[in-house]
Amino acid sequence: MVQKHESLALLGAGVFDGLHEEIFENQAVLIRNQRIERIVPMQDYHRDPEYREIPLDGHWVMPGMIDCHVHLSGGRASVEEQELGLVSEPMLMRAIRSVYEAQAVLKRGFTAARDVSWNGLYLKRMFFEGVMPGPKVIACGPGLSRTGGHGDMFQFTEEYTKSHAVWGLMADGPEEVRKGVRRLLREGADQIKVWASGGDNWPHDRMGDVHYSAEELKMIVEEAHRQTGTGVMCHAENRESIKLALDAGVDTIEHGESLDEELVEQMKRQGTILIPTLELIVNWYRDFIPLSEDGPQSKIRPDTFLYRDLYLCRDHDFGRGYSQSAVDSFQLAVESGVKIGLGSDTVFEPLTRYGEYSAREYKALNQHGMTKFQALHAGTKVSSEAVGMADFIGTLEPGKLADLLVLRANPLEDIDAFYDEANIHMVLTDGRIAVQDGALLWGDPNRTAV
Repeated sequence: MVQKHESLALLGAGVFDGLHEEIFENQAVLIRNQRIERIVPMQDYHRDPEYREIPLDGHWVMPGMIDCHVHLSGGRASVEEQELGLVSEPMLMRAIRSVYEAQAVLKRGFTAARDVSWNGLYLKRMFFEGVMPGPKVIACGPGLSRTGGHGDMFQFTEEYTKSHAVWGLMADGPEEVRKGVRRLLREGADQIKVWASGGDNWPHDRMGDVHYSAEELKMIVEEAHRQTGTGVMCHAENRESIKLALDAGVDTIEHGESLDEELVEQMKRQGTILIPTLELIVNWYRDFIPLSEDGPQSKIRPDTFLYRDLYLCRDHDFGRGYSQSAVDSFQLAVESGVKIGLGSDTVFEPLTRYGEYSAREYKALNQHGMTKFQALHAGTKVSSEAVGMADFIGTLEPGKLADLLVLRANPLEDIDAFYDEANIHMVLTDGRIAVQDGALLWGDPNRTAV
């Protein structure tokens, strides 16, 4: 039986509300019926037996973090065998693993995550039922990919890929993409994901190529936006695809490492949010596609076609240049005032460990040009806007859902305040303690954590 939500009084903590660039010391945070009832200085707090009091002197309370770009895929593989690990195992096995993945994200202080996979469509329902702890999963379902595009797995037949691929839905032409969007909305998708460009995962999937036409992208956005509140997140890694996506009216640009002044001005006018996935992009040619010291890239799996690319020389200088261009693009967006959210693009283990990679993305935002407040603001308030949940989460305000972290370090002073797991004392979702000192805790508040 699901436990009734109890009323809580978090007492004596410093509060970072996600709105102000300061900590409010010695506060009482009162939680009732899943929501923040009020936040008051301790001198204004009056004891009420309805509330279970939790003394938190020496702790800090902040909004739960939000990861705007994850794949709860359930796959397990190294770089060399990623397609086999992601597609060849039974779908049910991968779905079961995805529960662990979502809970690992929660343990690292991320109380919401926007997911691109089939699994997220069902995880969100299970966690909402309250039978087990988990983050809020803002589900996109699989992303729309052209045949042979970034979400396709070319080593397998089209029929096998369509039935076993966990994060890509093949659709070509305006009418197919229209049907694809409607199919995803039928399954309960909160938002729609589309790959407008390649991504350098496979030999015919180059990040410099455009994968969808202006007509197709406009159809995707038009169909998604017919359902009020449904946003479109768009993978776009080159200038042309970013421009096409912005003209079509997408809501967030994922990666976007080819920005220029014209594009950032358009993003500002339209209110488009950038999800830069810096940890992944900046380290792409270190962690995903290793380059040789000099000479051609060492092949980590056989290429099937595009012979014209097989003799390209991509050495460490090439990798460093690409990384720097991603940093330059991000810094231009920061300096220009583009809205920026946090997204890790966690894809599978062991390469990108769930939860750990989300926390690494937060540090990357700070490392490459954001202040601590800007990085926290990106991971809370702006990310709540990106996932369409700004009315409910992202800041600590009366009436918002009580998704929050209790930390042992000041998040405005210590970059490791929640990156270091030892600093995470509690994680609350909908006013319930879901994680305490690294352990999942659910149900009876007197029950031992498991």
